[in-house]
Amino acid sequence: MAPKTKKKELPHSSDQPGMFDGMVVFLVEKGVQARRLQIWKQKLVQMGATIEDRLSKKVTHIFAMNSKDLLQQVDSEHLKRFKGNVLLYQWLEDSLRSGEKVAEDSYNLNLDSEEGNDPEKSLEGICSKPTKENNYSDEKLPHCKRIRFLSDDLKVVNEQDSSTSPVSSNPHAPVASNKDVNTSELALCYNPPDLNRNITEIFGKLIDIYRALGDERRSFSYYKAIPVIEKLPFKIESVEQVKHLPAIGKSLQDHIHEIITTGKLSKLEHFETDEKAQRLTITVIISDMVRTITLFGDVWGIGPATALKLYEKGYRTLDDLKNEESLTNAQKLGLKYFDDIKKRIPRNEVQDMELILQKAGEDVLPGVVIICGGSFRRGKATCGDLDIIITHPDGKSHKGFLPKYVKHLKDMRFLREDLVFSTHSEEGTNSGVDTYFGLCTYPGREQRHRIDLKVYPRDISAFGLIAWTGNDVLNRRLRLLAESKGYRLDDTGLFLRSTKGSPRLTLKTEMEVFDFLGFPWLEPHERNL
Repeated sequence: MAPKTKKKELPHSSDQPGMFDGMVVFLVEKGVQARRLQIWKQKLVQMGATIEDRLSKKVTHIFAMNSKDLLQQVDSEHLKRFKGNVLLYQWLEDSLRSGEKVAEDSYNLNLDSEEGNDPEKSLEGICSKPTKENNYSDEKLPHCKRIRFLSDDLKVVNEQDSSTSPVSSNPHAPVASNKDVNTSELALCYNPPDLNRNITEIFGKLIDIYRALGDERRSFSYYKAIPVIEKLPFKIESVEQVKHLPAIGKSLQDHIHEIITTGKLSKLEHFETDEKAQRLTITVIISDMVRTITLFGDVWGIGPATALKLYEKGYRTLDDLKNEESLTNAQKLGLKYFDDIKKRIPRNEVQDMELILQKAGEDVLPGVVIICGGSFRRGKATCGDLDIIITHPDGKSHKGFLPKYVKHLKDMRFLREDLVFSTHSEEGTNSGVDTYFGLCTYPGREQRHRIDLKVYPRDISAFGLIAWTGNDVLNRRLRLLAESKGYRLDDTGLFLRSTKGSPRLTLKTEMEVFDFLGFPWLEPHERNL
């Protein structure tokens, strides 16, 4: 496990220094999501507790998700001799939320192994059964406690045992053999309820607007906030419910308050309808210009600068662009298949296409490793495109593979149109990475999907896998962390910034990269930050 890096926390009413003074705790990690465990550890230490790596005589408290997980990690004989308190993690959650230690009686775990499967002795059981100390009404229940009231289909996300995640049989390796890649159940790993679509849709529009204006800072702030709001297991009814959340600062809290009280956001309406803004400078862009530049920027290969030039030429619709001679062939293809490319691909179809790609790769080069990254590897239910990372374990057979592979996939009528095609592996240029961007089709259909193929030498494939798995927020954090340590990170390696042309560091797995940077290890399905 990588050393934990301290993250800047938003102020929170529960952060009372010394609240856990004198507590020596042992944490049962089984059944707890890695990121949530990290937060709990940080809070305990910050507020006076000591964390022990093993169950010793000094331990005063044991925390676990339920008695079953407890008994699987800690020997029952040791537990019988333990003199301290064994509590559900929910005690820690409720204490942090209330700002003081709540009574422990209602959170005690029964250590009898026969009670191991008792739902009332688990986090979910406690959440669904009010007690004398926690007799909340439905309106006032903390978030975890309201889950059962909101929907029978919702689960407490952190009850999943991350060690049983179906991402890979060896989560530490950057790539696995095709036989080891098991993705049939990954759709269950990340499927946010998005009960606050009224907020996330408005924030999504503001992302597009600020991108078109070239204001990446504001665009990124909304981008970070959306997944945080999407994952909430409750509908936001008061801004007080989001004040403690990461990525939701004062400005965004004000936006959320306006949306939930009025159903709209004046800032967005200003961009879309304010006639005064239409007569001001480009920094207060008219609504027609914003919509047009955003629309053109959605065409593959057209960036903000090109979109602005097309607007200044008088173009307003995609049909207008069809006769524009300055468009490249790739941009014309992006325009022709605009509607196809915009449609998201169901997870099961991406999985089918990954298997097709793996089999085709084996036909061309036995032993080649082919993995679908991006939102698919992160466990999302739908994907915008296919990000394919390719390497070969022997470190040399990947050279010259891509042209043969592309030809084979075209003969199969899987690949249909080319957007970008560059090879460097045989010449040794550009870190030896070969690249193909194009359009593909699901068997038996003509609808086009975007596909990217990246072939990496084995010794740098871990960096490629991290970059093309994402998400953007994580990649940005890793790059900034590398810069703070004097390094430059990209999809081809980690280099010293102070030395031009410096050799890359030898790090062979994703976990080694995370460890070196001091960033807590995240499984692929945990990277939807």
